[in-house]
Amino acid sequence: MDLDALFKGSLCCFSKDPLDDVETWSESVDKVLGCKAGQIAFREFLKSEYSEENILFWLACEEYKKVKTVPEMISSANRIYSEFVQTEAPRQINIDCSTRENITKNISQPTLTSFDTAQKLIYSLMARDCYPRFLKSDIYQGLLRKSDTSDTAMPGLVNSPSRELQHLSMDTDDTKLGKYRGGNLKSRLQCKSSQKAEREGLCFEEMSQWSHSLERLLSSKCGMKIFQAFLKSEFSDENLEFWVVCEDYKKLKSSFRMSSRAKKIFKRYIQAEAPREINIDHKTRELISWSMQDPSALCFDDAQKIVYNLMERDSYPRFLKSEIYRTLLDSTCESVRM
Repeated sequence: MDLDALFKGSLCCFSKDPLDDVETWSESVDKVLGCKAGQIAFREFLKSEYSEENILFWLACEEYKKVKTVPEMISSANRIYSEFVQTEAPRQINIDCSTRENITKNISQPTLTSFDTAQKLIYSLMARDCYPRFLKSDIYQGLLRKSDTSDTAMPGLVNSPSRELQHLSMDTDDTKLGKYRGGNLKSRLQCKSSQKAEREGLCFEEMSQWSHSLERLLSSKCGMKIFQAFLKSEFSDENLEFWVVCEDYKKLKSSFRMSSRAKKIFKRYIQAEAPREINIDHKTRELISWSMQDPSALCFDDAQKIVYNLMERDSYPRFLKSEIYRTLLDSTCESVRM
């Protein structure tokens, strides 16, 4: 189905991206029903199963309980009864005969709790029967993939470099010429880096510590961004992306979210011909592929260690000698002298 069209016309209802909380919907049916986007997606799924009346009745009951005046209560109660409860109602819900009769008997003098028993029955039906199928449906899985487009990129780092990183990235020809868009590379980088250092509160001591170890470099948010820019110039930034994604993956608590995220990481970085395929040995790749049947928090550990060692042994020493790092270091050093 067209996932973009799913929320079309409803975007004005959202104070944030409607897909922000998609992963949390797997925790409980309450999470789905507790947000507007979840209600829309779940309703679309129920519509495909010809049981849309369940969520419509549940929502109608939630609204009914907010009614303030007696005339409004009587009017709303009769509408709900005639649409969902009475025999042969246009959207008749599946409740037992006793519950239906009790509602019918009291509909002339309704209270705010008139539909409570029926609402609980419908809620239980959705939670026990419809909700598990919803989580496996194309609708939910499609929304998960859509919401995870940015998640499977580096958490905390953007897919495309920020403006500062674009200025810090160097293509090969510009590096050889010592030029950057017609200006001297070093002077341009000094200007940009000193501005960035001032904004980030970076100092010479902190930046010089990046040379102590790769671990020290990656523990700095700014250091990681600058290392990303360097790796991008070498066409190997997928290594850092994968390493950070694995760090984020190991923090997941929900087994369902872990399974979903693991498969996305596998498709993006591990499987043959993946869009951001990392360089790991065949045995490690096969072991990860096998573990996708029941992924654990440790399923990417071997691959992550291989990629870390590759960066530490190969990319990191070149980064320390690179003009991008030396220029940043020089600029902060000059700031100290001033």
